[in-house]
Amino acid sequence: MKQVGERLGLAMKARGVSKQMAFAIEVGVSESMVSRWKRGDGLSLSSAMRICQMLDISLDWLLLGRGEMDGHRPQKRFPLAEKQDWQAAADGLPDPVVDAIIKLAAAIRSTQHPDRR
Repeated sequence: MKQVGERLGLAMKARGVSKQMAFAIEVGVSESMVSRWKRGDGLSLSSAMRICQMLDISLDWLLLGRGEMDGHRPQKRFPLAEKQDWQAAADGLPDPVVDAIIKLAAAIRSTQHPDRR
């Protein structure tokens, strides 16, 4: 399992943070402090909370390695997005009906989250 410093580096990279100095200023610490965190030196809870809020990552994941980086986000409302997912749920329904259900779910999803079409 990766350590806190490695997870911090992964989160920064995943969120497109390439300027460590700018990141440090946003967190309210020196650039050398961010470097120390990435090497594994102690990270306070308050700093970890600021980092998680800035990078939109899970505090459990950053500090403990539990779950996923995005584990704090709500689950998808429509887990059955693909035809193969619906096949088991709609066992015995004809393909045109399953296709119509998928289109309806996509239409509903696009009205709730226009950016996720």
